[in-house]
Amino acid sequence: MKRLIAFFVSAILLAGPLSAQDDDDGKFDRFLDPELQVGTRFMREAETAGESDARKMQKRLARCIFFRNKDHVRKLLANSDFDRINFDALPFDERNFYDEIDFAKCISSATTASSFKLRVSMQYSTLRNLLAEEVYVKDNADAPVLEEGAPTKVPGRVTFGRSSPRAEVLAEVSDCISYRNGAVAHEFLSAKPGTSPELDAIEKLWPTLLTCLETENPPELSISMIRQMVADGMWARSHFDAWSAAPVADDASEASL
Repeated sequence: MKRLIAFFVSAILLAGPLSAQDDDDGKFDRFLDPELQVGTRFMREAETAGESDARKMQKRLARCIFFRNKDHVRKLLANSDFDRINFDALPFDERNFYDEIDFAKCISSATTASSFKLRVSMQYSTLRNLLAEEVYVKDNADAPVLEEGAPTKVPGRVTFGRSSPRAEVLAEVSDCISYRNGAVAHEFLSAKPGTSPELDAIEKLWPTLLTCLETENPPELSISMIRQMVADGMWARSHFDAWSAAPVADDASEASL
């Protein structure tokens, strides 16, 4: 049975047909039909210099936070979804979250003199997905290889159930991307923000993204939002060993929260 789900991506509204589970086997056409490939080129206006600089600063910030707090970051990712963090499972709460992860110190080191005037305001979800990218890239120097029989949807993901429908849909899309085109997704995340290799990679990844969104009409997505979706899927597939055909071990975070 199909359903229409409208979900917000950052400040941009993406509305389009997103498939729910098929009645027969609970799987998705976007995962399983190798001939289903829609879309051609990545269509959006070029980033401004300010947008590109901001993404580079966010990359440096996330890298600093991860290397200062590797254990905290890995536990945070394992107990969160695209939108929400389960602070009950972490050794710190919302009130001291930014202090515990050295946010202020990393902002100071990540911000250049030319961008220091920028007001720093970052949602938990944005920071969480930036950290997912850093952890994935650190743990995977080479593109992982998807084995035959590997799961389409990544088992073990944290889910907040019906209270987080946008994150549930985005998880389906990001799992689809890692399942269908992990090699190019890896290339995309390995490229520095605002560079030619990044643009080359997103051009190659664009048909996969539209296939996984199940739309032929290119949505107006920022490169930042696309990187967050791709990072979430690639991190999750790596963390839960879902590149492999072997059964994935149960994780304490698997139960719905």
